[in-house]
Amino acid sequence: MFARAFKSEAYRIFNMKSTFILPAVLIVSVLITNFIYLAINMEPLGFTRERVDELQEMGTDVEGYQDSFMAGFQSGINSANMMIEEEEEEIPEDYQIFGEGLYYYEDVATIFSLDVGGLHELLMMAIFIGLYIGSVYKTGMDKNLSIFAGRRGLLFGVRMLMIALYSLVIHLINLLTAILSMAMMGESVRLGFDKAFYLYFLVTWILTIAFGCVVMSVTHITRSKAAGMTLGILLSVGILSTIVSVVSLILQKRYDLAMGFNLGNYTLTHNLSAMNLYSDGHFTVRALICAAVYFCLAYIGSLIVVRRRDIA
Repeated sequence: MFARAFKSEAYRIFNMKSTFILPAVLIVSVLITNFIYLAINMEPLGFTRERVDELQEMGTDVEGYQDSFMAGFQSGINSANMMIEEEEEEIPEDYQIFGEGLYYYEDVATIFSLDVGGLHELLMMAIFIGLYIGSVYKTGMDKNLSIFAGRRGLLFGVRMLMIALYSLVIHLINLLTAILSMAMMGESVRLGFDKAFYLYFLVTWILTIAFGCVVMSVTHITRSKAAGMTLGILLSVGILSTIVSVVSLILQKRYDLAMGFNLGNYTLTHNLSAMNLYSDGHFTVRALICAAVYFCLAYIGSLIVVRRRDIA
């Protein structure tokens, strides 16, 4: 039974054009992003590596979110003032836009972590899963799968396995694109694959799987590929993460909560974007627990709803 379900789902995936188009889109988007990281000389404009790292670190937790926001806001005010002041310091005439970027001297592992934190993969996964699962309800395919009547759990498990395998392919393509970027635009191709990298690769892959299962669950429950895809896109572009951070600030001030309180710590996208190669053990364990909880909720929730629907 498992083999039949696996072959059926694999056949559907390999006959979807998006299965092959989305990895190509991912490669292009990551290359463009890495071009900015590696080949754009930003230092004469006031963007130094130290300043970028400082703002990123400030923005990863709720107590730093407000400081990060205000720092960016104040930076914009300062820039505007500089433009209207006659004594402002001018950019050197020999300034070259294309040169050694902020991460020009880094290794592949660091560039890969930046690409994963940019959530490019989640955007591709949201679109893929919306089309993959949504097509079941668009074509009425589930009504013809009488062989799986009463075995929805098996069928859902196989679909989650397919999502896990596709997310692994996307993850590896992201890594290969990072290597290609360093070969084309970096100082050298230094891999930097240590134990921390392999742990980072594994944990971020698990978080991506959990994200995909949430999108799948929403698509199953709503029977609409648009619903799951829209939720996935909103999560991957960071809109809901920003809302969660603002709500956390409001709750913190309203109820005098601890400074470290942040609802974003319990979301998949925040854990994926904030995690780096050398995140401490507490952060890693929390991320894995979040992934497990979301995975179980997605599986059990969608299964219960669909079974009740079948009985009705």
